[in-house]
Amino acid sequence: MSVDKVTVTKRCITYVIAEAMVYLLIPFFIYVDKKYHLDILKWILFSYFIYTMFNIPLFLSMANEKIIVSDTGVMHVLPTKKIRSYRWRDVCKVYLDSCGRYTNARVVMKIYDGKKIKLPYYLTEYDLLKEYLVERGILGMYSDSPLYYYSNMENKSRYSFDRSSTTQFFDECKVDISEVIDKVKSKDYLLAADILNQKTDIGMDESFLYIRQMKAMI
Repeated sequence: MSVDKVTVTKRCITYVIAEAMVYLLIPFFIYVDKKYHLDILKWILFSYFIYTMFNIPLFLSMANEKIIVSDTGVMHVLPTKKIRSYRWRDVCKVYLDSCGRYTNARVVMKIYDGKKIKLPYYLTEYDLLKEYLVERGILGMYSDSPLYYYSNMENKSRYSFDRSSTTQFFDECKVDISEVIDKVKSKDYLLAADILNQKTDIGMDESFLYIRQMKAMI
């Protein structure tokens, strides 16, 4: 795999420039209002104060929030710096969603507890994240689009799945994967990959590819 781990931050250069331009106007307004409209200067400054209060969550998100995706799972560092860690078994679904007027322009990671981690296309590391998900077949597991379902199909698991049996061989070890098969049938692909790795210790990257193979055959 060419990408082992991806760290996505919420720092968007467009937003940073826009916010900087807004605050760079403060000296101009102060100069103009002190010279011509001193009586409304306090209302201008009060408006900036209110604007800043409403934007504190955005500022904290840009400064602190990040999502780290690796073979161990997904770690979400919140704007408050609180950390939420999810194993792949905790992730219900990974799919593409619309973002504004653009289709398939946002990666959504849905957690079993109902939370959603949404990563739009304008984030700097978005393309790298998609590459990570496509390489392992994760995005193709849940996408109906042939663009992602068949992407990177040449990257196959080194283990072959025999659909005629619930017992499979992994490095000469015989393993019952009936639970894994049940999870694939119920479309809990990431949970199935996590269970498979626990049973076989072949690694999550290999488990993802094996589950993609199973999905195509079951």
